[in-house]
Amino acid sequence: MIRIGTRGSKLALYQANKVAELLKNLGYDVEIKIIKTTGDRVLNKKLSDIGIGVFTKELDLAMLNNEIDIAVHSLKDIPTIWNENLMVGAVLERDSYYDLLIWNKNVDFDENSEIIIGTSSLRRRAFLKFLYPNARFELLRGNVDTRLKKLKDGLYDAIVLSEAGIIRLGINLDDFNYKRLNILPAPAQGIIAVACKRDDEEIKEILKEINHKKTYLGSSCERAALNQFGGGCSVPFGALAVYDEKNEVLKLNAGVVIEDELKTASGEVKCKIDDIDKAIELGKNIGKKLRY
Repeated sequence: MIRIGTRGSKLALYQANKVAELLKNLGYDVEIKIIKTTGDRVLNKKLSDIGIGVFTKELDLAMLNNEIDIAVHSLKDIPTIWNENLMVGAVLERDSYYDLLIWNKNVDFDENSEIIIGTSSLRRRAFLKFLYPNARFELLRGNVDTRLKKLKDGLYDAIVLSEAGIIRLGINLDDFNYKRLNILPAPAQGIIAVACKRDDEEIKEILKEINHKKTYLGSSCERAALNQFGGGCSVPFGALAVYDEKNEVLKLNAGVVIEDELKTASGEVKCKIDDIDKAIELGKNIGKKLRY
């Protein structure tokens, strides 16, 4: 029996059930255990103010205490500087990495409007400031349904949500206007990850069966770049790595906002789909370019 740990939100349970289904299809017995995290309890602060690993710490502890065998996360929530006894054992194929700007149909604005945008993400605030320089940003926490209700109730002119989350939950946005934002995503945005203990050889072998190599390669590159800045959501940093399987080339675009200035860098490397070391090296180099 493989014990799967997860947060209790609709989105987290969708992700855990997706992993459970993949494992069941391979013949494994599974059970899901819900664990509440700091990020679920503290809803009145920006994520960057709470600290690194706000959605993972309690699940990490449960793994280390042998209460669960694996934990399912959004990969972007896992710090790149993490417990040395834990690792990402598998990632699923990446869903959409886009952010959506969503607003009520009775609200009209352009890039110069003085609008109130709801988001708890430091990256989204910093990058959106270049698209909507006169906007004011207000804290927006809670599950997706709660956030959309706050928008509908007029607490914000617009809010930002990940397209992947909307799709996974099957949420209909017909009551709203929305568009994809042309900003760099959070490193590993749109990716479901499965964490395990580094010394659990049996579980590691099982997770290899569900790992999506192309996604693992790209996310390793993006997270290596983020790692140059301390590894969490306390820096307005975005990155996107794309692997061209035909030509065996991995390309990375990344950017960071420092003192209201956007600094970007890009690079590429020729590598096989399972050459994680080269992907990490590319990420490190681009991260260093942006940091120094």
